[in-house]
Amino acid sequence: MRIGMNFHTFDRYISGVEYYCLGLIRALVHTAGSNDYVVFTNSGDIVAEHVGRADNLSVVDVACARSRPGRILWEHVELPAAASHAVVDVLHCMSYLCPLRACPVPYVVTVHDTIAIDHPQWCKLTNALYFRLCMKRALRKASRVIAVSRCTANDIRRNFEIDSSKVRVVYPGVDDIFRATEDVERFEEVRLRYGLPERYVLYVGNIEPKKNIKALLSSVRRIREKGLEHKLVIAGKRTWGSRNELSAIGAYVDSGDVVLAGYVVRKDLACVYKMADVFVFPSLYEGFGFPPLEAMACGTAVIASNRGALAETLGNAAIMVDAEDAEAIAEAIVRVVGDGCLREKHIQMGLEQSALLRWDKAAKETLFVYEEAAGCNGQR
Repeated sequence: MRIGMNFHTFDRYISGVEYYCLGLIRALVHTAGSNDYVVFTNSGDIVAEHVGRADNLSVVDVACARSRPGRILWEHVELPAAASHAVVDVLHCMSYLCPLRACPVPYVVTVHDTIAIDHPQWCKLTNALYFRLCMKRALRKASRVIAVSRCTANDIRRNFEIDSSKVRVVYPGVDDIFRATEDVERFEEVRLRYGLPERYVLYVGNIEPKKNIKALLSSVRRIREKGLEHKLVIAGKRTWGSRNELSAIGAYVDSGDVVLAGYVVRKDLACVYKMADVFVFPSLYEGFGFPPLEAMACGTAVIASNRGALAETLGNAAIMVDAEDAEAIAEAIVRVVGDGCLREKHIQMGLEQSALLRWDKAAKETLFVYEEAAGCNGQR
């Protein structure tokens, strides 16, 4: 088959959805088989950096999609013609929406969550309106819909009147770069680069309302009251709605309780995970949730909220807490840091859980979805 893939990003500070796209493209390109891949992108340099080059990979530069209005126009008006011109058998739209314009090429669309529909307060108003306007029609037109978890699949079925038989759950993988290591020299290099303390509690993720960072900050005050001197390290990029979070974080930075590390590049992130005594992820909702699984793969015990797909993807390997109960979060942190046996138990369980989510498995399952879609006559 010849498969088209639509991937765009607006800066180099990429996170979950972008890493899904790049991880899947990389796994598919390097999976044995006779398929060819055509990636339509506004960021060919990022594709080259994260995927590499291969004989079965073609990258089509989409300069007009380097602004948000340009991307919308490209995806809904020009992409169908580009896919037809590239003579692809299937077009995979990897981020929520597929073209509204008719096209003879069958579409596969990946939905990562339904936050814009269920929790519009956690999105830009324009994004929430855009998804509400377009998502139902897009999913109806798609030949197959990939959900990144059972939780997301259930949310799709609840929100949209589409044929549920065309929804497929395909779990993403955890990148191989995340693995347990004991490179002390490398640790110290990374520690100095980001100003990390000797012992710390870690959060990695975007700084935005749904990540519930304020509850995590409240737990820092409580662990102090319980006699734990660890600092909290917050690593991630600022995104929409981060002003209030950054204001709250700033007060804790000034007091010396929090280190704001900023965006950590991929090659350093495994060390940042590994050096932490515990990783905490109190998100109010996740359609999948890469960071806690990455932390597990690096050999770090994880505390996470029981919201969205996290209980599904993390299983029993994480200590689950109520996302909005700062006292419960603090108690869990103190317990994990203070009990070596408990921490080691969750480290081992985390290594086993994260190993179940592999990109080669995701690629094979996605190929099966493409084959199903290619067998469909046009759009449904």
